[in-house]
Amino acid sequence: MNRIIIAPLAATAINQLIDVAHRAWHAHYPGIITVEQIDYMLQIGYNPAVITQEMERQGIAWFSIMDGTSMIGFMAVGPYETDIVKLHKLYLLPEYHGKGIGSLALARVEQVARDMNARRIVLNVNKQNHRAIRAYERAGWLVIDEVVNDIGNGFVMDDFVMSKQIYDQS
Repeated sequence: MNRIIIAPLAATAINQLIDVAHRAWHAHYPGIITVEQIDYMLQIGYNPAVITQEMERQGIAWFSIMDGTSMIGFMAVGPYETDIVKLHKLYLLPEYHGKGIGSLALARVEQVARDMNARRIVLNVNKQNHRAIRAYERAGWLVIDEVVNDIGNGFVMDDFVMSKQIYDQS
């Protein structure tokens, strides 16, 4: 493993990110959601037009996670509500799990949130994604709600909402 670098996503790396998303999702989500739902969610959420629009018009910051010159993961963070930032995405290729890279990425998410003057970060995680839930809990996140969102095509996202305070409210 080389030096891990988390940097803003270059527009020229969007197709590489999409490839990493496909690899990560197809390695991780079978057994949690169907392959049909995986493919549907990848189709609607991971294409150059959607990512570009999120970056340019919605204020969502996308980051690549690099091991040397290889993209091994990515994350996306953006404004949500007053003083709240949302971690929209954080994925690593499975061979990089358990090496502290997720913790490094979460620390960067907290820094991005501080830079945006947020006091809290929220995320949604599938209720059956036990490995991710445990990782977030180890990093100080708490489950604060449950939501079921219809995403179309007969699919739903059955998620926990998790939150982490980053500033005291004093």
